[in-house]
Amino acid sequence: MQSTVNMSIAERIRMLCSDTYSLAPSLLVSATYDGEKRVAVLKFYNPDDDMIHVWYDKTGHKPYCFAMDEQAVLDGIRDRKDILAIERVKKADLLNDREVDMLKIVATDPLAIGGTEKSVRNMLRTWESDIKYYENYLYDNGLVVGLYYSIEDGVLKRHEYRVAENVDLALKKLIWDSIADDKASSEEFRNYLQEWAKLLNQPIPEIKRVALDIEVVSEDDRIPDANRARNEVIAVAMVGSDDRHEIFLLNRKGNSIGSKDALDANVSVRFFDDERELLRSVFSRMLDYPFIITFNGDDFDLPYLYNRALNLGIPRDEIPIALQRDSATVKHGVHIDLYRTFTNRSIQIYAFSHKYSEYTLNAISEALINESKIKFEGSIGDLPLYELANYCYNDARITYRLTTFSNNLLMKLLIAVARIAKMPIEDLSRLGVSQWIRSMLYFEHRRRNALIPRKEELEQKGHASTTAVIKDKKYRGGFVVEPKPGVHFNVVVLDFASLYPSIIKVYNLSYETVRCVHEECKANIIPETEHWVCKKRKGITSLLIGSLRDLRVNYYKQLSKDKTLKAEDKELYSVISQALKVILNASYGVMGADIFPLYCLPVAEATAAIGRYIITSTIKKCKELGIEVIYGDTDSLFLKGPSREQIESIAKWARKELGVDLDLDKQYRYIALSERKKNYLGVLIDGNVDVKGLTGKKSHTPQFVRDAFYAVVDILSKVNTEQDFEYAREEIRRIIKDYASRLKNRKIPLEDLAFNVMVGKAPEDYKKTMPQHIRAAQLLQEHGKREVKAGDIISFVKTTTPPGVKPVELAKVDEIDVEKYIEYMRTTFDQILGALGYEFDVILGASKLEDFFFTN
Repeated sequence: MQSTVNMSIAERIRMLCSDTYSLAPSLLVSATYDGEKRVAVLKFYNPDDDMIHVWYDKTGHKPYCFAMDEQAVLDGIRDRKDILAIERVKKADLLNDREVDMLKIVATDPLAIGGTEKSVRNMLRTWESDIKYYENYLYDNGLVVGLYYSIEDGVLKRHEYRVAENVDLALKKLIWDSIADDKASSEEFRNYLQEWAKLLNQPIPEIKRVALDIEVVSEDDRIPDANRARNEVIAVAMVGSDDRHEIFLLNRKGNSIGSKDALDANVSVRFFDDERELLRSVFSRMLDYPFIITFNGDDFDLPYLYNRALNLGIPRDEIPIALQRDSATVKHGVHIDLYRTFTNRSIQIYAFSHKYSEYTLNAISEALINESKIKFEGSIGDLPLYELANYCYNDARITYRLTTFSNNLLMKLLIAVARIAKMPIEDLSRLGVSQWIRSMLYFEHRRRNALIPRKEELEQKGHASTTAVIKDKKYRGGFVVEPKPGVHFNVVVLDFASLYPSIIKVYNLSYETVRCVHEECKANIIPETEHWVCKKRKGITSLLIGSLRDLRVNYYKQLSKDKTLKAEDKELYSVISQALKVILNASYGVMGADIFPLYCLPVAEATAAIGRYIITSTIKKCKELGIEVIYGDTDSLFLKGPSREQIESIAKWARKELGVDLDLDKQYRYIALSERKKNYLGVLIDGNVDVKGLTGKKSHTPQFVRDAFYAVVDILSKVNTEQDFEYAREEIRRIIKDYASRLKNRKIPLEDLAFNVMVGKAPEDYKKTMPQHIRAAQLLQEHGKREVKAGDIISFVKTTTPPGVKPVELAKVDEIDVEKYIEYMRTTFDQILGALGYEFDVILGASKLEDFFFTN
């Protein structure tokens, strides 16, 4: 590659985006479509030169869809200039277990298929016309994002690295075990195990990247408009994986320079008198990195830089940023917006164990890396220059650290998920898990030359045969055992390992196998339903989810603990196991959601029904063995005082009779169950406290209630015997009385009384109902304090003044509605105290709440 020393930014962008004809093995990371050239474009990351290389399709692949009505096709589109060909093809129709003749409509560009009023899909009944073109390209060519490919004379060639011998032996053992355990284990299933392992075991390289954060002058503390970009960019910080830490600072007259002492010694500060030169320098530096990392860069940082550059007269070909409908990318590489990634519920819950509950940079950083944003008084534009530099640098630094903690866990996780989902990293880092599973299934349909069914075809499969317990659900969900309220000592929790994926595998559940077309299968009824399952063929979902489940439980979890493997190999297998956990745990929820493209109600209902059957059968077996079940929640059972032999006996029975694995999940010294489901407090054997669903734990709860709650939890963690409760009771009484008294006497600071709630959408978008935090947000805007947008956290207190709430910035201590806060304390503590046999009002020394306010 030629030297870039004397190149202009525009020339460098052109060079970095030029076609590649020869390339050493590199990781496929992204795919897109070039509208001018009318071809698919792939991006490969080369670990040797730390650059992304762009490859333009040379196979002549074109956009297409399918139709069945020949006359409608001929009458509607035959003479259109954007239709290149109409071909007769044969496709496998999995729904009806037959081969069908289809018409393949080939077009000049994706918009001819879908996206405009005159698109083919708006004129005909079509199949597969709502898939992004570059996804089609990947599926048709069997290209897997996250795998290695070399390029020779412009032609792609898949490259595979050899894995360690004992890793290969472990896979062979898994395959032989699957034959021994299940004589019906088909060769097809074993092939899936091998294929998955082959692609997942490929090494994951270190990714060169830079985190970027910008600061902009704001007026009246309002967030600047990224589309108009009228205000100056006053600072840009970039923190790179190559240890380059830079701040680009606008030298504004009237701002003091401040002290450089606050900045780390390794930070380079570059001052600019001209904002255009600052932006050009930032763009030039961005080109040194194949991956750009931001937090909310889709909505703010990148569109602001792009539009500000245009406003200042910088030509488009000197701007490395490209704006899309709802995201932003970089022409030469990949942009990952961590805000979009961390708001993914499956990432939040299954990858990071719900450690964060708010989606701000500060909340996520505090939870995952124990770092925070820097607080300051006043306006960002008034800060001394070095203080501004430090503030901006800190944001970029913690953004970068979110991709490096636990040895680059997040980056590795994204690559592992890309291999499973068959989806570009930029897409999967922004889209929910339902889109990952959709892409995985679509890829598999293409591999089999199978037609992807239309939604209404799946709707014709049938109705629900059970009645939903929860309002607005279309079928009956999982089984929850009623809790036995009170304190229970020596409690063991048994967890059904990957329950729903196991059910999907063992019972052969898939859209084409549930209520299949074969008469001879109709006797194979699913318990508690009117549905039956196919006995003649394995379902596509059953094979995919089942093989992934077996690999995670019986292969990767073991490999991640194998002491004979190198540390980096064990780490890779741990990451893969985590990626599989995210997808597997979400699979049932996705398939039970009617917005999922392959949603099939009988499948969702069958999965839930079998889950209930497994739980109730296991409870029945526990009773036979003399084990008391005190609670059960969807895929786990809480057992009181079982022996080791009893645990082993129930696990062995479940595996043999039900085809599912029961694992020992937790052991509690004691657990306090309230009457409400999914609400309990348990003290584990090691003294750690497990709090589920209780208000005092929730992030929006005021700090003073949380402090009181955790003070009580700390007392309970020290209880070892039933006799210890008497001392604990007195301590709890003292703590609650003390906090309530301070509240009554208005001795608690406003900020500790604040409810912190995230704004789900812009305040003006709330029409029918007006939640409390939105009322507070409106007061903020009315008083000109700041503009409020979706994603902001509103801190408000409950007041005796209309409308009953005020933002902390506008409230006074004497306006606090003490009675409402005492009521909130009661709601919080009754959940624990009820299970312990205490009463909140009795602890306060009042027979009823009103008495508390009229006693000294």
